[in-house]
Amino acid sequence: MRTHTKLQSIWIVLLDLLCLVISILLASSMRFGADEMAQFVIGRLDGWLLFVGSIIIANYLAGSYRIQFTLSRFNLVVTWLFSISVAILILSVTSYAWLQILLGRGVLGLAVLFYSILSLYFRLIVIRAIFRLGGIVNRVMIMMDDGNEQRLRNYIENPFVLPQHRVVSWLVVKEDGVRRPTQGGVLRDGIPVVEATPRELSDVVQSMSIALLVAGRDTAGLSTELNRILRRLRFSGVEVLSPLAVCEEFCGRLPLDLVEEADVLRHGFESEIPFIFRVKRFFDLCCCIAGGLILLPLGLLIACVIKLSEPQAPVLFKQERTGQFGTIFTMYKFRTMCVGADATSGPVWSSLDDPRITRVGRFLRKCRLDEIPQLFNVLHGDMSVVGPRPEQPGLVADLEAKIPFYSEREYARPGITGWAQINSLYGNSMESTRRKVEYDLYYLKNMSLSLDLQIILRTFRIVLLGKEKSE
Repeated sequence: MRTHTKLQSIWIVLLDLLCLVISILLASSMRFGADEMAQFVIGRLDGWLLFVGSIIIANYLAGSYRIQFTLSRFNLVVTWLFSISVAILILSVTSYAWLQILLGRGVLGLAVLFYSILSLYFRLIVIRAIFRLGGIVNRVMIMMDDGNEQRLRNYIENPFVLPQHRVVSWLVVKEDGVRRPTQGGVLRDGIPVVEATPRELSDVVQSMSIALLVAGRDTAGLSTELNRILRRLRFSGVEVLSPLAVCEEFCGRLPLDLVEEADVLRHGFESEIPFIFRVKRFFDLCCCIAGGLILLPLGLLIACVIKLSEPQAPVLFKQERTGQFGTIFTMYKFRTMCVGADATSGPVWSSLDDPRITRVGRFLRKCRLDEIPQLFNVLHGDMSVVGPRPEQPGLVADLEAKIPFYSEREYARPGITGWAQINSLYGNSMESTRRKVEYDLYYLKNMSLSLDLQIILRTFRIVLLGKEKSE
């Protein structure tokens, strides 16, 4: 959690706790009356604490308390359903294990109902209104040194990002003895330009109530003193981000023109990665078993529809794909193209309006239902539930030669869904592939169980509504 957004995140957690407390009191009062409410709440305190803790943890894992990239009512409702489901599941399992009912169905149902109403109201209306007020908007200063200032401003001031930020000043850092007096009223794109030496920087930042300072791409080229001042500002409570970190925080991707070899190398030696891979594998197996049982009837129905539409054609489509560390494996999908589509064209990208796609296949692709057989690949260990998209071996060599850091994708198992798949349009061009690589690099850098869970929850939007993310 970034320093400049920590206070807002704390307020969201506190409001969530307030909604839970009010819901518990209302439910207990309505069920048992005002006179017995306090006695019931205290008597069932272990159950209520478990209920509250389960919802807070579930919301945290689903990313409800972090900076929001987009304002999506659907994602909000899915997150709410997830947190309620987790709380009820934990209460049910605990009651079974302890051989006692912690909370009755009636009072628990009322508490869930009241919490749902209050929580959704606060998140949809109150919190968003508060974070858009001028007095709560985070004030940002951007250091000018590499020509990326306007692009960074567009990222930071994106109206679909919460909490909101506003660039209030451009900063030009001058060394002592070479600073030129700045004429009053100098503006660039309607924003004042401020000149300061490293020694003056702290006073300037504090006088303007700056919450976020975007440093230049190469501050080492100025002076050691400037880097010392930037570190001091960071420890005094002012968030200091590099241009790459801004893109990571506000866009959820790592632009290839800002990524350097040192960034990739530094992340590759982080000690948490082996542990994360082990946790992901366990998570994959749990999702694979649960998902297989839930989706088995739907999978059988899809297989029947495909077979009835083309009785002589196979139901499944098999194709070689590149997996972790460049290993080749056979990937399974429900067939969505005409038989022999690849025989004439060879390894090429498909598009949404590809004439080779069948009528049934077009619907399956739109809702991502053609991916269901890939659960076999997850169970076998060739793929993960979440990860970069597996590519055809015939395309990989060309992509590695043309796109920087493309080969970094092979260090993780490819996934059925992924951060790039839910954040970018279905593309069949080199430019769209570059954008997906930027999202993949973000995922590799921030890989965690929480992020995987957020990706799975957001994938439901595509599966249920058939909608892709627009850029």
